[in-house]
Amino acid sequence: MSKIPILKIKGDPETIRIIAKKGGDVSIQTINLKFIMANLWWDGAPEFETFFNVMELTIKRALKEVHEFEKLTIDYTYRANDSLEDASEIVVEINDVKADEVDVEIAGRFISLLGEDDRGFFKRLTSSRRRVEETVHKEI
Repeated sequence: MSKIPILKIKGDPETIRIIAKKGGDVSIQTINLKFIMANLWWDGAPEFETFFNVMELTIKRALKEVHEFEKLTIDYTYRANDSLEDASEIVVEINDVKADEVDVEIAGRFISLLGEDDRGFFKRLTSSRRRVEETVHKEI
């Protein structure tokens, strides 16, 4: 049995499953995207900032159930096909995760958020100038 924690992320259009495994212990956490986005819309909260916070805390919760640690360090990059307000596709890539300086093996590292593309022709045509790519480093 492996003593290195493993993190796997699987997603579909409605949910994201974050699976942490170490030895024989397994933790499965689910993020229900429709429920979260509906609540954010209702509250008028900043959608992507709140989604990233939920994602980070869910990863921490899953890992904490299989590997005891104090500080989680996570590096990820997100890319959008337009400005965040107008994007119809956002891809999050988990680059590195450490639990108290212990490297966590990442088996599934991509989260794709796809929505309806309701941009007009001109906005779609000029979107390459507004594309977003940002790297995030967080300690939780």
